[in-house]
Amino acid sequence: MADTTLYDTMAPSAGSVALAHQRLIRMRQNGVFQNITGDINNLALNPTKISVPREVYGQKGRTREDIIGYNYAPTFDVEVVRDPVTKQIVAAQAWFKDLVSAAFSEGEANKREFQLFTDALDEDMPVVQGKFSVAYAEGNTGFADKGIVRITLQSDGIVPRITSPIAGNGSPILESATPAGLAPGDLLKVRGYKLGTVVSATIDGQTVTKILKVDEYTVALLIPATVSGSAPITVTNDAGVSNTLPYTAA
Repeated sequence: MADTTLYDTMAPSAGSVALAHQRLIRMRQNGVFQNITGDINNLALNPTKISVPREVYGQKGRTREDIIGYNYAPTFDVEVVRDPVTKQIVAAQAWFKDLVSAAFSEGEANKREFQLFTDALDEDMPVVQGKFSVAYAEGNTGFADKGIVRITLQSDGIVPRITSPIAGNGSPILESATPAGLAPGDLLKVRGYKLGTVVSATIDGQTVTKILKVDEYTVALLIPATVSGSAPITVTNDAGVSNTLPYTAA
């Protein structure tokens, strides 16, 4: 009779283990990685093995393959959003229009750079970053009056693992500041990580007197009176000072 004690020791971990949007994809646009996960569905990484042949010693003439890594061909579906007045694709999906343009281009113009997070909440989980070629196809929603687009990415050679952008010692991580070219007295939107506990900020070395905390990933900073031209940004929370983010003011 089988011993079932090993089975009896199994217990599920408390809480959710694999929500769909804990997996995350970001696309580089204008030098900044933009999180596009909120506008897509059915994101799958689709690994394919990279192998080399090798002989099995002691069994002459028999060969086997040695798996040395994996390539990725992520796929995801996009439901396009149109402005009800202009009928154009909304500005928030400019990244999608850029992807479609890439898909119908050749050579280097067919490629875009992405980050793929296996888990967006745990900094120890793998993140890869690299270039992918882009392919466009019509998706199937199961509804005659509704269409989606399926995007397929094919890795351009090895896509290396990187340190997770959400990792660190607790200090803020700055990634983007928009819009460009604002003037003193304007509110500048800064995005990154660990921004919910920001206590101070500087622009071009000058203290920011008004900080509006939007959420963990966004703060708005009032540009000081004498800032112009190159105006690097830093913010500070209880854990320390952020990286310096380049910015150009009016």
